[in-house]
Amino acid sequence: MFPKTTTAREIQRNYRKIFDEVKKSKEPVFVMKNNKPEVAIIDAKELEEMEAVLAVIESREEMKAGKGKLLRSLADLRNE
Repeated sequence: MFPKTTTAREIQRNYRKIFDEVKKSKEPVFVMKNNKPEVAIIDAKELEEMEAVLAVIESREEMKAGKGKLLRSLADLRNE
C-alpha cells in the first residue's frame, strides 16, 4: 500500500479534512514538494508512542554499551 500524500496547497484548502483523516486512520500523510516528501503529518498520540519506543531502544543500547545505570528505587532516581 502506498503512503498517502498531499501538497501544501491542498492543506491550505482542506486542512481540517486532512487532519481528521490522519486522526481517524492513524496513518501519516506526506506533504510533497517537487514530487519529494518534505514533511509528514502524523497523529500526536502516534508520535508519543514512537518517541516512547525510541527511548526504550536507546536505553537498552546504553545499557549494552555499559553507559547506563540500574536504578533500583526512587531514591536512586533522585540522586541521579
